[in-house]
Amino acid sequence: MSTWYILPNGNIKHLSGLELQPEKDWFPTDASMDAFADAQRAAGKPEAEIIRMMMVLAIDCEKWARENLA
Repeated sequence: MSTWYILPNGNIKHLSGLELQPEKDWFPTDASMDAFADAQRAAGKPEAEIIRMMMVLAIDCEKWARENLA
């Protein structure tokens, strides 16, 4: 089972809620980035770890898209 799915608007969303925008260099949407960061803060994650997690997810999403949508 994949942890990614494609939305009707063309964005790709992770089960964690982070929604990435391929046409905007894989940047997350503002709303999903805020929600993701808030959830991670509530779980006790430090800011640096939250940023690292978002970067890793963006790289993973781009790789998933190349492998599954080409």
